[in-house]
Amino acid sequence: MGSLVQPITARGVFTPRFVLPNELTAYGLPDYKRQPNILALVDAASVLIDSYCGRVDGYGQGSLVYSTYMERLIMQSRNRNVVRLSFKPLVVVDQTTVNLLTASANYLPTNPQTGKQQTGSTLEFTNYFWTGVQANTQVANNVPGSTISPIIGASGRYGVTVRRSDYMIYPDLNYGMNPLMIASFFGGPPGWTPIQLSMSDFDPQTGEIWVPAGLYLSQYTEIIVVYNAGFHPLYLPPQIKHATVLLIRNFLSRGGGTSGLRSISTAGAANISFTEDLIDTTIERILMPFKNLVAY
Repeated sequence: MGSLVQPITARGVFTPRFVLPNELTAYGLPDYKRQPNILALVDAASVLIDSYCGRVDGYGQGSLVYSTYMERLIMQSRNRNVVRLSFKPLVVVDQTTVNLLTASANYLPTNPQTGKQQTGSTLEFTNYFWTGVQANTQVANNVPGSTISPIIGASGRYGVTVRRSDYMIYPDLNYGMNPLMIASFFGGPPGWTPIQLSMSDFDPQTGEIWVPAGLYLSQYTEIIVVYNAGFHPLYLPPQIKHATVLLIRNFLSRGGGTSGLRSISTAGAANISFTEDLIDTTIERILMPFKNLVAY
């Protein structure tokens, strides 16, 4: 891939926290004085929602908040240079926002019980805002109303398919295989080449991207895309916050999240009832627009 697609920056320690300490009372949750482990329950609910919504990739990275993803995709549609990314919505994160989130990740928190700032290495503390997201800098010339692309970098390579009817030829010109395709006949995988992002198009809501043609107007067989997706950690959609609050209440009412115990009856023979899942049907309906299916 050369230097085109940079490896994703080390994440450090990140834990999602979808309800902030100053929002507990507003959402009807107990504060740390009434429930000492309330923030731990908030974190547990946030992690569970991220997992349920399919926001964590195969490397264990990603969240509903701003995250940088790297995907390797096959251009499966013959004679169509369109592919769909897994995580949505695609979003542009500028350097100022990255600096703000990074500063929050390196901030030494204040102990809520003593009111004093905790001391020690910042690596000892968990940050709730910066996932390691990188800033977007690539120009998007072909997208109305946007000057910066949510795609950080992309590269593609050519290959020779098995069936003659499935040659990956750019639809605007049935020219034939270029030299990089022919090179694969002599052994080894073909090399990766840069994709001109200023000539690409994208839909931030569906995750669909239009990939420009490569050498000799040939279509890529597979591509690697590094891009940003998610929501600002300080301005999450209210649905996510309400779903988190409902899940926390389920934790509190069902053994603090350590069991699915629903009720115990001691009249006559003991009768113990358990819940099917802490994420009930109400939470499922709220999170449906944010749910994502990722197959590996």
